[in-house]
Amino acid sequence: MRKTLLFGIVLLLSVAFAESDEIREGIDALLETIELSDWDAWFLQKDGEWTALPSEYLRAITSSDAFAKDGLTLGAICAYLSPLLRSSAAKVVLLMGLATICAIANGLSDESQIGETTRTVLRIGVSGVILVLCFSEVRRTISAIETIGRTGELLLPVIAGFLTLSGMENTGLLLSATHSLLSEIVLRLLETCIVPCAVAGGVLSMLDAGEGRLASVGRLLHRAAKGILGAACSLYMLITAFRSVAAGSADGLLLKTTKFAAGSIPAIGSLLSESVDTAFQCLGFVRNALGITGCVLVVSIAAKPALSAFMTRSALRVSAHLSEPLSGKPFAELLRASGDMLHLLLLSELAAIAMTLMMIAPVFGIGKYV
Repeated sequence: MRKTLLFGIVLLLSVAFAESDEIREGIDALLETIELSDWDAWFLQKDGEWTALPSEYLRAITSSDAFAKDGLTLGAICAYLSPLLRSSAAKVVLLMGLATICAIANGLSDESQIGETTRTVLRIGVSGVILVLCFSEVRRTISAIETIGRTGELLLPVIAGFLTLSGMENTGLLLSATHSLLSEIVLRLLETCIVPCAVAGGVLSMLDAGEGRLASVGRLLHRAAKGILGAACSLYMLITAFRSVAAGSADGLLLKTTKFAAGSIPAIGSLLSESVDTAFQCLGFVRNALGITGCVLVVSIAAKPALSAFMTRSALRVSAHLSEPLSGKPFAELLRASGDMLHLLLLSELAAIAMTLMMIAPVFGIGKYV
């Protein structure tokens, strides 16, 4: 039944391709079956930048005209990064100001109990400011992981539906299974285990300025978070890769069988085989364009939180190197501990992005089996 249905679609497409511009008409006909209004609404809700709306982007990359004027330019990149760079510079200035205050307080206070109390109060205040600075990035990270999961959920119906209608049911089912693995296990593990371990380890390390027993516990939590993150990502990538090969091979075999059946029909087999090849070319082109649009949607929505975490971590690292000669090792270790926490948060965001893109990756692998 499935082969008969696919064969009927090919016959209908062969009639539509009778005109001179058959491939262009076939692509336009396939694009009419794809509805991306949900992608556009989600993109606008999350203030997506860098590209046009997903529906406009899909039309642009499948059109014969180059997508040059409205594409990503150096000016657009600079405009996008300028607020993040200014924010990072302001954070460096703030942290260096705190380092200067600590240096002055250490220089003016004596070894008496009052001087020790003053340094303790100052250290608590400085730690509080840095924690506030870091916890804003923690909130962004948690929100970014939730957003990435929701984006993958929105991508699934459109891409899987197009694959199923195109006769690539195995890959469509694979996307559903991969999304379940990603959302129900991996992303939940990020939110409930890895991010809390990173935050707890960073707080403990900051409390001891990287020198006491609490700092050792904090480093242990960071190592545990890295290990869990690496194991989860590796298992997910391996499982998805093996499943992708199996699903792509099954769909490729189905398409090859259809092409062979079309070519074996007496008298018109050669002509029909050419129509089948043209139809598959159109299907593959639109399928790849839809997958690229989904990848661009994920990256454009998730890029800003990841860049913000990277810029804040860089500001902490730079401030740690600059402040150590001024205010001493404790303040620098405080900044390094907070930077290590943000490093793990950044790795978590990047892992969520990479695994969502890996979920879409099987879409691009079907063509090599045909």
